[in-house]
Amino acid sequence: MQTAPDPELVAILERYLNGTTSAPVTLMQLLIETEDFESVRSTVMSMARDAEQEDAPVDFRRRAKELTQLMIANADGCERITAMLRADVDSAKPARSVEEGIAFCERLFDWSVQQSEEASVALYSLGNPDLLRRATSEIVAQLEVWGVITPETDLLDIGCGIGRMLIALAPRVRNATGIDVSGEMVRVARRRCASLPNVTVIKGDGHGLGELNDSSLDVAIAVDSFPYLRQSGYDLVSRFFAESARVLKPDGQLIILNYSYAKDDDADMAEVRTLAMENGFDVIEAGSRPFNLWDGVAFRLEKLSTR
Repeated sequence: MQTAPDPELVAILERYLNGTTSAPVTLMQLLIETEDFESVRSTVMSMARDAEQEDAPVDFRRRAKELTQLMIANADGCERITAMLRADVDSAKPARSVEEGIAFCERLFDWSVQQSEEASVALYSLGNPDLLRRATSEIVAQLEVWGVITPETDLLDIGCGIGRMLIALAPRVRNATGIDVSGEMVRVARRRCASLPNVTVIKGDGHGLGELNDSSLDVAIAVDSFPYLRQSGYDLVSRFFAESARVLKPDGQLIILNYSYAKDDDADMAEVRTLAMENGFDVIEAGSRPFNLWDGVAFRLEKLSTR
């Protein structure tokens, strides 16, 4: 008897085939759902066989080929990600306290960066440096579209990870500072940024931005880091909003790319708007998805000049 397709895997592939998600994000989602690369391989190859049928639409054939080729080219990375997922070090469960959440994040990222530097900051990179560079370039391009980076910009990267945004932005800004709770991430970021004189990487305590001066920055970005703050508790998120308002200059901007992993954009937008109002920010953009390779949700806030 033929086994019925897993409905969640079917839904992931449907989102890919209708253009909602990219091939790298699709592979990441399949790996997260199954924690079994052989199962993912079988699923993708089955789709590829369907695409070979004479009556298969041209776009279906094209997208099936793209996903199949990406999977084959990154098989080793997919295997490594599977091993990382099976290690059961990560958890989507809310922390019982802020302290527990901060300690969890430090342990998680100390461990994950030792497994794969690229995958530790973006599983959808599949551990491939080129894929990570492409995704990073998309973010940089969007920051330029928004007009938030110039040669006079002093920038902060909250949860800087391995320093990928710092490296990409250093030639475009006056100064770039990264902060991360993970000592191992900081070590790797400092190594990667060693040749960049306008980059500073700080080991934070996870509670805020106490290492930074008031009204000293033009823009703060947080790329996929707020979901871990949110998992650690609303109080910690509120603290980081307040701290961001403190360190930003009047009219400075806070860019949050992914606020949570709750898969409820409306709830996230409502929460961000509340936090913005409480901490003296105007919401310029909320809930957009401006990227092609990555499915990140963007929030752009501006510090009110009267604060």
